[in-house]
Amino acid sequence: MLYPLSYVGSSCDCGKLSACGFGACDYRDLMGRRWVESGGVRLAVYEDGPGDGAPVVLVHGYPDNASVWDGVVRELAARFRVIRYDVRGAGESGEPGARDGYLIPRLVEDLVAVVRDASDQPVHLVAHDWGSIQAWAAVSDPELSGLFASYTSISGPDLDHVGTWMRRASKGRVLRQLLHSWYIGAFQVPVVPELVWRLPVLRRRFHARYRDARNGIELYRANMVGRLSRPGARRISVPVQQLALTQDPFVTPSILEAADPWCERLWRRPVAGGHWLVRDKPVLAARMIVEFIDHLRGDAAPRELARAVVGADAPGGRLALVTGAGSGIGRATALALGAESWDVLCVDIDFDAAARTAQDVGGAALQLDVADAEATQRLADHVLAEHGVPDLVMANAGVAVAGSFLDTSLSDWQRVFDVNVWGVIHTLRSFLPPLVARGEGGHVVITASAAGFLPLPSLPAYGTTKAGVLMLAQCLAGELAADGIGVSAICPGFVHTNITSSARFAGLSADEERAQQARTTELYRRRGFGPEKVAAAVVAAVRENKTVVPVTAEAKVGAVANRLSPAATRAVLAALGRRI
Repeated sequence: MLYPLSYVGSSCDCGKLSACGFGACDYRDLMGRRWVESGGVRLAVYEDGPGDGAPVVLVHGYPDNASVWDGVVRELAARFRVIRYDVRGAGESGEPGARDGYLIPRLVEDLVAVVRDASDQPVHLVAHDWGSIQAWAAVSDPELSGLFASYTSISGPDLDHVGTWMRRASKGRVLRQLLHSWYIGAFQVPVVPELVWRLPVLRRRFHARYRDARNGIELYRANMVGRLSRPGARRISVPVQQLALTQDPFVTPSILEAADPWCERLWRRPVAGGHWLVRDKPVLAARMIVEFIDHLRGDAAPRELARAVVGADAPGGRLALVTGAGSGIGRATALALGAESWDVLCVDIDFDAAARTAQDVGGAALQLDVADAEATQRLADHVLAEHGVPDLVMANAGVAVAGSFLDTSLSDWQRVFDVNVWGVIHTLRSFLPPLVARGEGGHVVITASAAGFLPLPSLPAYGTTKAGVLMLAQCLAGELAADGIGVSAICPGFVHTNITSSARFAGLSADEERAQQARTTELYRRRGFGPEKVAAAVVAAVRENKTVVPVTAEAKVGAVANRLSPAATRAVLAALGRRI
């Protein structure tokens, strides 16, 4: 068994005992160290966490050492017995005397030696990059599979799987992966890679020590050509979770599918992160590791894990929340999403209307005035506790105020801003933080309007609010792209919904307002563009990740016209006056 020893310091390229930023000497204050012998190489092994915790073994990749797991260990060590080691040639471990000492069978022997020395029960294996490549070889060996309770693979496919996949996949997909893997060929060149790694700026960029980077090149030279040219893939009975990093510059999502025919139980979760997720987002990585382990130990799978099962007949599990879902575009979108197998939470200030939509879509109804910030946060807390994080949040609730600027009262301005602007802000401020923290992407839809880019003299208040949320959507699209969250601003024109029958017409008496509401509703009815067509545009925008989406013909023409000639567009709209 492994037990923490006295803390030890270690020198790095800088020759110092304290942290130098190269990623090797800044983690010795955190771990105890001991040694395990394997194939004539002495391996440095570290352990954290309670001795009676379920064992988790972490295997690092290239050009890293065990320190790459520091943040993940901090998250896991409260519950689990966490064992990690410097692979041969890296960190404090010894190195073999010849290239064949880096062959995958030798790496597997090291992993097995550490596991057997560390635990007398199956361990949960987690591996990244080259650590993942060697771990695949271990879990696929039927004589070794009993050592492992689960395997989480991060950004490192099985080379035998890949070799088989390259013979079956389309040429386009294979070429795309080869372009991402250009460095594999570069590492076959003698001497030059070693010289390039001498550059301090490059080592800082990859948090690498020179020794780790230099020795690790032999992994590519010893294994790549033989494994890929003569694959020998085998069935895997160990439960496997793949974390599919959507921003990985080295591993394309399609190559992860190489594992599909070979794994008896496989989960694949998309993760909004780059190649070094375990270092850059350790809390996210640790959460996904724990959720997988807990599920295998009997806990109910969270929504995101349940739908990640590869090969399931109907994984489903996508959750949408739509405000203003009681009528109009909100109701139509809820129905359209339901038809696409989404679970839909129908939110409206009119609970009875929300309940009717929920009944029709097989979802849940929730009451909310989006203008109330505290109520919106309370609803978000309830949703997160009862349903989980919505994959799609549609801020759709809105009201209309028509009339000239001089006729629009302060209370009219206040109401339209409270719902159309602050309602959107309250909704997104409540639901975006958990959506970002979840780390698995998602989508936000904001119902704007063609009035957001067309200066209609009859809609100064309404148009101002819609222009505001249109700009908000475009700002968010840039901000949230790195988190894998798409943003769409839906910009309808004249759509026949009940918003016209409840619109406020400033400057008119009560009787005149009712008459104007009736005339406007009839005009929109004759236009013949129903909310279901907008809903179809919403579903398409989410699927295709479109940001600004004019829907009706007048919205599309108006968007182009206002861009090409704003002055002419203003003149035409001014001539139309209050008739719109």
